[in-house]
Amino acid sequence: MQAACIVVLVVAVSATRVPPQLFHRGGAEESQETLAALAAEYVKWDTNVATRGHIQELINAGDFVTLERALGRRLEFGTAGLRGPMAAGYLAMNELTVLQTTQGLAAYLEQTFGADAAHAAGVALGWDHRATAHLRSEKFALLAAEVLAVRGFRVVLLPGLVHTPLVSYAVSQLGCKAGVMVTASHNPKEDNGYKVFWANGAQIVPPHDAGIAASIDANLAPWAAYDCFESVDGLLAAHPSRVADHTDALAAGYFADMARLLCRCPEANAQSPLKIVYTAMHGVGAPWLKRAFAAIALPPPICVGAQQTPDPTFPTVSFPNPEEGAGALRLAFETAEAHDATLVLANDPDADRLAVA
Repeated sequence: MQAACIVVLVVAVSATRVPPQLFHRGGAEESQETLAALAAEYVKWDTNVATRGHIQELINAGDFVTLERALGRRLEFGTAGLRGPMAAGYLAMNELTVLQTTQGLAAYLEQTFGADAAHAAGVALGWDHRATAHLRSEKFALLAAEVLAVRGFRVVLLPGLVHTPLVSYAVSQLGCKAGVMVTASHNPKEDNGYKVFWANGAQIVPPHDAGIAASIDANLAPWAAYDCFESVDGLLAAHPSRVADHTDALAAGYFADMARLLCRCPEANAQSPLKIVYTAMHGVGAPWLKRAFAAIALPPPICVGAQQTPDPTFPTVSFPNPEEGAGALRLAFETAEAHDATLVLANDPDADRLAVA
């Protein structure tokens, strides 16, 4: 079987431009004093023991070169939100950058829609499986939800490693003013991200990206002493009137709408002889793709077993992007050959991108 890859892009890719320095470059002594103050502020604000401890170690060692690399610039917020490595500092994804970004988003929503309307409509929030030893998507999302709930926002929580399109669907179906998906999408395993959807259910476009970015910069200091919940249950118990789990109800509506809008010939689908191989690329897509097939009466796909379970180490692919073609889809092609299948489908790790081969 000759295999060829055609890629359909569904969501725009983040392009991070390095923003200006956070501190003034005067003489060496002045710069070190300013950087030391910035580092002390970071240690004061960051509630994560590991990332806070790393910056403190650099302070103790007087390592101003590494401190400047970590703190002298910030990840830039753009139309794809934030993306960067999970590490300590402002040029990385960690709990403090997520906290600050969420405060900026909250303030911008209040400014744009009015505080009462923004709070009542709320924000939908989901996450993927990305993780390191000390940082993970779920913890980022729970902290974002805590920031929003403490501020007075309704939070439409989507536990269970949802695919990114369900966040967009939640925004449009429930009338939220924004949605957040914590994911690095198809980026390497070291990365994480913060993807924002607007009130229309689509990813943000200008001028909202610039407006949110400015609001983040204006709201860097934590507004409150937030609880950093380790579990969904803890967050739900702390904010029963503002935070609720909507995953099951929204998923049911999502697939019902899929069947109603897309499936015209379920009887023909059920009789289809086409063999389809599917890979989730170590991401969250497998249960959602299987449920989609069932919703439109297609026989189940043949799954690439080694890549179906969410795995933050991405052991079989160095770059989990189906756009990479034959390299990323090697196991899928091997599975197709073994089963004499003629079609391969692949999602990226947050299942908002599709490759067809």
